[in-house]
Amino acid sequence: MSGPRLSIIPRPAIIDTRLTATALRVLCILGSHTDSDGWCSRSQGRVGDELGCSRSAVNAAIKKLVECGYVQQRALLRKDGGDRSHEYRVLLDDLQPSEFINDADDLAVEAAGDMTADATPCQIADTPLSAQNEHGGVSSGLTPNRTIPFSSERKEREARGARRDGGRKETAGEQARRIASEAWADARFIASAWRAWPDTATEVISRTYPAWLALTADEQAEAIAALPTAVAAIRAGRKKERRRLFNYLEEKAWKNFPAAAGGAGLAPVMLRPGSDFWWAEFWRRAAAGEPVRFMFDQAFPDDRRDPVGVGIQPSAMPSDASVAGLVAIPVRDGEGASAEFAAWSEYMGQRFGLRRFNHVDLRNPFIKVPSRWPPGHGQAMARAG
Repeated sequence: MSGPRLSIIPRPAIIDTRLTATALRVLCILGSHTDSDGWCSRSQGRVGDELGCSRSAVNAAIKKLVECGYVQQRALLRKDGGDRSHEYRVLLDDLQPSEFINDADDLAVEAAGDMTADATPCQIADTPLSAQNEHGGVSSGLTPNRTIPFSSERKEREARGARRDGGRKETAGEQARRIASEAWADARFIASAWRAWPDTATEVISRTYPAWLALTADEQAEAIAALPTAVAAIRAGRKKERRRLFNYLEEKAWKNFPAAAGGAGLAPVMLRPGSDFWWAEFWRRAAAGEPVRFMFDQAFPDDRRDPVGVGIQPSAMPSDASVAGLVAIPVRDGEGASAEFAAWSEYMGQRFGLRRFNHVDLRNPFIKVPSRWPPGHGQAMARAG
């Protein structure tokens, strides 16, 4: 046979229900083409050819693998500074391939109630392969398609205490429980990062905490300072995407946040024109008696200019309760304005001078308002009656 004989991937990926069959197959391909440093530079087109699927399907699978924490991705640059291609690295557990076998054996014996601490390590025999295999025999040296962590990683992991309890090797489960216990004992990490993140239901704290410890003290402070901006951006996004704290910390995502004018901190979060958060902020300003005409004209221009949202500090983001309290009403009913919108149009024209708050200039099919009818509408109808 030609090509790599083995593909080493993290076992949790096999039973992870978030991964599609295509994503798991892509992970297997990447795990069979890594170099001596653990990186794979195989193009998405070639991976698609191997799997019989499109490049876009491979791209979507890699994004999911990165999101779930199984693959690390980095861009390569040309001499002129432009993107050349991407490299991928399968993120393995803290165990070597031979240790995977020992762990499986240890767990099986432990389940039977007869676990021994001095089991003889399983060795991979240096036996020549068949003549049709281009890679020759298996040896202890580096090979072009090696998928085990390189020596510097191995030394670092051994320094962290790969063997505990009088020489018995720490199992993957024991290691995860130990890291989780250390994480919950770190009050700063729990209060400032873990509990401040909007959704940790899909997080694995034993994987997230090492990413936190890998940061310097200054980087930890930067991550905490920028976290409200990250949370606000997630809430104000077009889609309610699940973003992981692990990726935020490992990728140091805050370094990509735009800076405010003059370099004074981070730029405000932009609320998309016509979004629920935009309407919540619009009606908050209107209720407070603040000018809203400029905000409205920017979001719904009367010429060919692009709509412009409004910038807001993360601490001033509308609450979920204020957004949930808005009511959707139709702008049009047949050929003209709906009754509810006509009442609001008259109210906004009289109260704020917003003459363009009408069914001709507002092209949205629905808008969000504080209530179905504007303040005083019932009294006005009674007087008219």
